[in-house]
Amino acid sequence: MSLRPVEASLLAKELEREQPGAVVQQVASPTPTRVYLELRVPGRTVTLLVCADPKSARLSAVEKRPPNPPEPPGWQSVLRRELIGARLLDVESVEARRVLVLHFATAEQVRALVLEYGEPPGVALTTKEGRVLALSTAFRGGFRPGATWTPPDEAPVKDQPSRLASDHVQLRLAHGAEALFGAQEQERWLKARLAPVEAKLKKLARTREKVRAEAERGPQAEAHRQEGELLAQNLYRLTRGQKQVTLPEYRADGSIAERTVTLDPSRTPKQEVDWRFHQYRRLLRGVEFAKKRLGQLDDEQRRLEAELARLQQTSVDAPPAPRRAASSQDAPLAPYKEYRGHGHVIWVGRGSAHNDELTFKVARPWHMWLHARGVPGAHVVVPVEKNATISSEVLIDAAHLALHHSDLKGEPRGEVSWVPVKRVRKGRDAPPGAVTFTGEKTVMLRVEPERLASLLATERLEPR
Repeated sequence: MSLRPVEASLLAKELEREQPGAVVQQVASPTPTRVYLELRVPGRTVTLLVCADPKSARLSAVEKRPPNPPEPPGWQSVLRRELIGARLLDVESVEARRVLVLHFATAEQVRALVLEYGEPPGVALTTKEGRVLALSTAFRGGFRPGATWTPPDEAPVKDQPSRLASDHVQLRLAHGAEALFGAQEQERWLKARLAPVEAKLKKLARTREKVRAEAERGPQAEAHRQEGELLAQNLYRLTRGQKQVTLPEYRADGSIAERTVTLDPSRTPKQEVDWRFHQYRRLLRGVEFAKKRLGQLDDEQRRLEAELARLQQTSVDAPPAPRRAASSQDAPLAPYKEYRGHGHVIWVGRGSAHNDELTFKVARPWHMWLHARGVPGAHVVVPVEKNATISSEVLIDAAHLALHHSDLKGEPRGEVSWVPVKRVRKGRDAPPGAVTFTGEKTVMLRVEPERLASLLATERLEPR
């Protein structure tokens, strides 16, 4: 929602009526789309805001302006050089073109500050002849400093009433414009500040659900143990190729019940028993690890909730700082998760396509590359200095992460290959994430649950 044409015309008349000949004492531009003009008439100083924000383009009067950031937009110096000391000649409104033009004059020259409040909005500083001296943003194709400003095309003007009103005696409509748009901006700015924390909390909630499900697999582990013991006691009754077997189960209360156990026809009876006890031990380790991980996630959730409460209670007195790149919530995620082990950064690919990007675009040739041997899994990169040697502790940390982010997740041990990135190759028709490598070394790793839990706790949740 921006200014309506009728409101722009009323504002132009009000400024000409109440600020005739006002002198520009100060100019500030904290963001590329906002210009604050401090105007002085005998006995009174007012601050005008010329705003080209997409959802609230306007000309208004403000009680105070926010402080400038350490590095304001580059065009602020041009605005100050051209406008400070100039007098306001008049304010022109062209309703059909959604344009407001503030004309300023010094003893030598005339300058025009043009606000286009249509779609897309923008602000331009021009000479009397229309040559563009500075531009807020590239809001219309072809515009750049040095070009000639031409007004936008005409559009039908709807018969809409003015919404501007306030209890101010001076510049009543201009203050009303700020009251109308200011509250909406405050809400948007607050949402922008809360959004990253809320996104982390949502991601954390999804992670907690997965970890909680893992922590609740105790009964499943116990079922494997009971079946393993039952099969071990009746091993002589089993033959390879059976799909299921019904066996008598002697319960603790002295009763006997028939229990049907599903079998894998490809396993021998001994392998069937060993597999169940293996699953029992694996699930128990997973339950123990998941419970510890839940505690860490609970701590992280409390920290984020406290941060969210603090932000909700903090007033937003200034617009967001100018952005040189996309904001964190708009920027794409890095192709890797980042962990830290023994003081060293370790990168783990987020998925198949991300694995390729990590290995062939982000990693340097001398970085160390790891992968769980013989199974699908994430690419793991340890960014070391050129000609540096990776320590055994960092290597073991990276190997833990390689196993955890592979199909061997949850297994007590596994083999991990590691080579310099320069020895990893991508076939022409290979699917995403599939690579070949030469001259690898391997490490047979026995998983240390405490070490793995500590590593996972260092994961960076925010996008990079």
